Amino acid sequence: MRLLLSAWLALCWLASVQAGEPKPLAVVVGQEFKITLPANATTGYQWVLDQPPDEKLVRVLKSNYKRSDSKLMGAGGKMTWTFKALAAGKTEMKLKYARPWEKNEPPAQATNYVVIIKAGKKDGNR
Repeated sequence: MRLLLSAWLALCWLASVQAGEPKPLAVVVGQEFKITLPANATTGYQWVLDQPPDEKLVRVLKSNYKRSDSKLMGAGGKMTWTFKALAAGKTEMKLKYARPWEKNEPPAQATNYVVIIKAGKKDGNR
């Protein structure tokens, strides 16, 4: 039963992070925001920006991997990307979960976001 539940949860997770319709993110100019995705560095796979956001609108601040607190060998973790909204507008970004040395292989997973940046109170348009 536990194995069946784990398999079902894994399938739900895969479906939720697969590329398809961009997931909307609404932010305000000056706001920092994060995208966190499940990952497992022990497999060699890592999340990379396949299509970065428009650098006039969004700046990539950092990315980091945090392994889980599990003591199990090979347990996964989470990859977190931190961004900052620079100006009002709309931009799309795509991430892929791939092994860097497998240049001609399709990614194991992909996901995309559309970031909608609105002017904040400081800009007088909120």
